Amino acid sequence: MVFRILLPVVACLLSLSSFAQIQTAAYFSSDRKFDEIIEDLGNPLPGNPVMIVQSFVPNYGSYVWFLNESKAAQPAYLDDNPKDLHAGIFLEDHGGLISKITFKDFAKGLAQPKYLINYCEVDDANMDGFPEFYLTYFEESDGLDAKPLKVIVYTNRGGKTFSKSKITCWIPFQEEDQYREVKDANFNLLPKQIRLKAEKLLQDAKNQMN
Repeated sequence: MVFRILLPVVACLLSLSSFAQIQTAAYFSSDRKFDEIIEDLGNPLPGNPVMIVQSFVPNYGSYVWFLNESKAAQPAYLDDNPKDLHAGIFLEDHGGLISKITFKDFAKGLAQPKYLINYCEVDDANMDGFPEFYLTYFEESDGLDAKPLKVIVYTNRGGKTFSKSKITCWIPFQEEDQYREVKDANFNLLPKQIRLKAEKLLQDAKNQMN
């Protein structure tokens, strides 16, 4: 089985919800807006952004989602240029950024986390007027052990703080191993529409990698 970093597709990250009028757009280093965001707001996380997503949410404000890569802080041998991952959701405030929730995962030894950018999305699956942020990534490693593919869902259910939920599947590399999925306690509390969205992202990403 060959794994690769998926090429970003802007279209899958652009959305407009007529119900809540949430406006979301994704930008990459080739986009002029990408540089403008960094010039205006700075880069609040270690490393360099590989994607920046802006979501304007009526009655809540404008949110910016950074997905960054930095040079690995620890020795790592699976990749010639190992990377650590840093991501965060920020609220724009008077020309600055207020951190709402952050993510990080580190390369080490023979393990290398990698964003699956095509499956990192923003959506309002349950149509409640506030979007969910779906972060999808794979933990590649050497050897024949099953490797985890994860979808982390960040939600804000009417409060000031974001919560994190996660669904993980283990992709087998040996015939005697079986595919399995694990959902954390928070995931099981999500509305059905959000759970279905995350499960579909997980399956689509897994199928693309096969």
